[in-house]
Amino acid sequence: MYKEITHNSQNSLAIITLNKPKKLNAYSPDMGDEIIDAYRKSALDPDIKTIAITGNGRGFCAGADRDYLVNGKISKKGVKLGEDEFIVSFAKELSESPKVLVAAINGLAVGIGVTMILPFDIRIASTKANFSFPFTQLGILPGLGSSHFLTNLVGLAKAKELILTGANIDAKEAYSLGLINKLSSEDHLLDDLTEIANNIDKSRLSSLSLAKEALNFGHKSTIYNAMSKERELTNKLTIIS
Repeated sequence: MYKEITHNSQNSLAIITLNKPKKLNAYSPDMGDEIIDAYRKSALDPDIKTIAITGNGRGFCAGADRDYLVNGKISKKGVKLGEDEFIVSFAKELSESPKVLVAAINGLAVGIGVTMILPFDIRIASTKANFSFPFTQLGILPGLGSSHFLTNLVGLAKAKELILTGANIDAKEAYSLGLINKLSSEDHLLDDLTEIANNIDKSRLSSLSLAKEALNFGHKSTIYNAMSKERELTNKLTIIS
């Protein structure tokens, strides 16, 4: 069914794997459409609690596919890169997901290969992963809500440094900045992903979803409003349970 990704489930974990290893999983609008389709299927599956994304081969995602970025290739749906749903609006859908989202970065992540993981709840990376921010050097701006997500993750000053200098950072620095939650050896990345999913599976989906909602709300709210929201969601959880 899919040509640029694979989509598999094991127990309560669904894994979307970028699958263009010869191009280091370079992003195309067609890939974006496939990711969205696979995500939505998992989001609707009552047995799935964790939705993960990773890459096949040496790279996670080497940025935008040059055929679309430079040569103006059109997707199967007839849209250009930047006009596709994944880039235009999907980050908001991810940020509101009731499922736990985990990104497992197995190698090089460039441009959109970085911004696509920012809306995820948990990010783990191989110690051999590398993160690159070449946007301004390409004459483009980072998208997918990265002006919101990146500044919240690493702080405004560091986000400016990463973007304005077109920085390249290794996995260790990404971890020290808070861009990554956990580092894994190359051979154990998927094992660590499975362990995280197994721990998540110990909780009810309703508890997970409402905990996410409380944390997302509290992060950008006052202590008074955060505590009020906690009481509201606790009552909701009691009713659901």
